[in-house]
Amino acid sequence: MKKEQFRVPALGDLDPVYKDLETRRSLLLEKQTANTREQRRIQEVLGTRTVAQYSDHVAELLGEAVSGGETEHGLAEKMKALRLEGRDIEIAISVVDRRMAEQRTKANNLVVDACRKEFGRRVAAVVHALQSVAAARADYDELRYQFEDLDVRWSTLGPMTLGFLGEPNDGHIQRVFKEAKDLGYV
Repeated sequence: MKKEQFRVPALGDLDPVYKDLETRRSLLLEKQTANTREQRRIQEVLGTRTVAQYSDHVAELLGEAVSGGETEHGLAEKMKALRLEGRDIEIAISVVDRRMAEQRTKANNLVVDACRKEFGRRVAAVVHALQSVAAARADYDELRYQFEDLDVRWSTLGPMTLGFLGEPNDGHIQRVFKEAKDLGYV
């Protein structure tokens, strides 16, 4: 049986208020996109029309063919309404963004609390592995000291430098262990 990998939940997964704000923001962005698309369509329609000398109603009275589409006045009114709606959508998005920023701390705390045990488990695993490294290093140093005490030239074995671990009794491993212990993970 394969163990399922732990995944940090998203902010909206644990906080329904934050999730609602995310959903609302997404819907507003979709609405903003549709609004912008419609404004572009109207601008294209208005851009391709020739300027009428008179209205469709006058053309009808003269017995001439009318355009049959949306009137320029109607398109201009629609464009005005779309611009107003677009401004309102932008304001609503900024309000939702502000509310999300306010709610983020609470949602973040919920996620951190949900992950605390797993985080502690992983910190402890690192510390235990580093303690094994420290023990292996002590064994290595003990053998090296025996060679040196007996004046054995052991360079043909390919001596290794373990300086990246810090000092044997006060190095990086010991600092990591102390920090994890102070935080209560070991």
